[in-house]
Amino acid sequence: MRHFIIILAALLPIVAHAAEKSDTTRTADGKTLVIDERGGKTVVQMFDGSGSRMAKTREVEFVDGQEIERVYVTSPFIPKIVGGDKRRLKNHYPFFYIGFNQIPGSIMGAGGNTGIHTKDSKSWEWGIMPLSMSFGLTNSMALTSALSIGKVHNHFQDNYVMTTADGRTYMRQEGEGRLRKSYISYTVVRLPVMVEWQKRMGRSDLFVAAGPSLEMRWNAHSRYRTDEGKHTETDDINLCPLGVNLELRAGYGCLTLYGRASLTPLLKKSCAPACYPVAFGIGIGI
Repeated sequence: MRHFIIILAALLPIVAHAAEKSDTTRTADGKTLVIDERGGKTVVQMFDGSGSRMAKTREVEFVDGQEIERVYVTSPFIPKIVGGDKRRLKNHYPFFYIGFNQIPGSIMGAGGNTGIHTKDSKSWEWGIMPLSMSFGLTNSMALTSALSIGKVHNHFQDNYVMTTADGRTYMRQEGEGRLRKSYISYTVVRLPVMVEWQKRMGRSDLFVAAGPSLEMRWNAHSRYRTDEGKHTETDDINLCPLGVNLELRAGYGCLTLYGRASLTPLLKKSCAPACYPVAFGIGIGI
């Protein structure tokens, strides 16, 4: 009898372990489902027919009636989500941009301005955006802003020079063949505020953005070039120091295409020709 009790005591852990396994293990379609209790948590695992644990894409734990979900990402092409934080949205303003800048006589007008003899193919702008920021609105939308610093050159054709006399700005005509180049130039700072949609495509973002921008202008000149050299006609072209634009950007990765139309005049309409800058070009990010 004493030997029977000793044997029974030795078998009790094995029987208990077998009972526990039978309570927590289920088999279906050649796969084994294991439900395990770990420190108050219920964990579900799956094994194949050979006993190897199958790779999991999702593990669900139940703690005191609440569900806690952990996501496991195995593909390098899927952005990883850690701790429930979403991928941080960023802006896609180009660091450097260059494009054409025209000055039609009406808001969002097409082409140049025949009234002041513009030369569209030679009128251009360039600039940099050293500062930018973004604020996430949704999973794919962000509110963005930037600081843009640039230079604009608007050229004229034939023998016309923009000049100012008695407070009024107009086009003055030079003798035939005298001018090699005639243009106005000014420095500009823009502060765009845009809503941007973006979507991850491969390793870069596809994006589209639109919104207004405030423009500050100064350092204006009207100049022309002859065989004798460069001459400054006037530093007063009745430039409007402030302007408001509507901007549009679209691109992929570091490449940006942009368009911009001024909603306010470049020059003071009461004493200068009507000009509403329109620009389009390309930008490169870093």
